[in-house]
Amino acid sequence: MSTVFTLQEVMENDGLGPSARAFCEALLRQGEVLAVKLSYLPDTVLWLVTTSSQAWLMRATQPKAVILTFGEATDLAMSLGDPPPASLWQVAVEFSAPAPDSLPDSLPDSLDDPSDGSEDVADHPWD
Repeated sequence: MSTVFTLQEVMENDGLGPSARAFCEALLRQGEVLAVKLSYLPDTVLWLVTTSSQAWLMRATQPKAVILTFGEATDLAMSLGDPPPASLWQVAVEFSAPAPDSLPDSLPDSLDDPSDGSEDVADHPWD
């Protein structure tokens, strides 16, 4: 089962040193930060942040961390045909949901290749 933690909970439970605590407090002054421990990706924590500034700071100090802003999560949801999330918590719940038991046997017609054989030039920017 996936678990969601606030950055405040992480700070309280992990015994952070003064510089790490100051960094976390600076992040929290800019908005909410959530950590989602994903059951379907062992040893992976998805960090959800409110602003791009928070994401930039976190990526600068932890380049291998998986960090998604609320705006990026909204774009992802909408690109998948889902409604935009209302909050960072809703994003956390969506990522925490278990994978479906089965996948559809075929793609919807709207996702099939074009039948006329034409290519989208935008797919090949190097041409």
